[in-house]
Amino acid sequence: MVWREVLLMCNIVRPLLSWAEEVLWMSTHARGSAFHHTVRRLAFAATVYHLWMERNRRCFMNAFLPCQEIIRLVKQDVCGKLASGNSYPSCDRYHSLCVNWGVPLVEVN
Repeated sequence: MVWREVLLMCNIVRPLLSWAEEVLWMSTHARGSAFHHTVRRLAFAATVYHLWMERNRRCFMNAFLPCQEIIRLVKQDVCGKLASGNSYPSCDRYHSLCVNWGVPLVEVN
């Protein structure tokens, strides 16, 4: 559920693959310096991190976070990374990605 929601926030609509195929797909579709590639790399890394943290929480602390909370944490991390850099565009081309991830839009005068 978490990965499906992350893909949707990346504007990727396709059937889910096995994890090995997801990693391969992401490694080939997140290359380059384009904004949407940066978003994909950040989203992938944040998702892996938070799913690993959830795995540890479940294994060692017998505690569980709801899927929506994990998604919120992933979104918070990606938004924070994007908003802290000056590399995200202010153009309309990536407006939906910025909205999906909660990145503040910069107006150019």
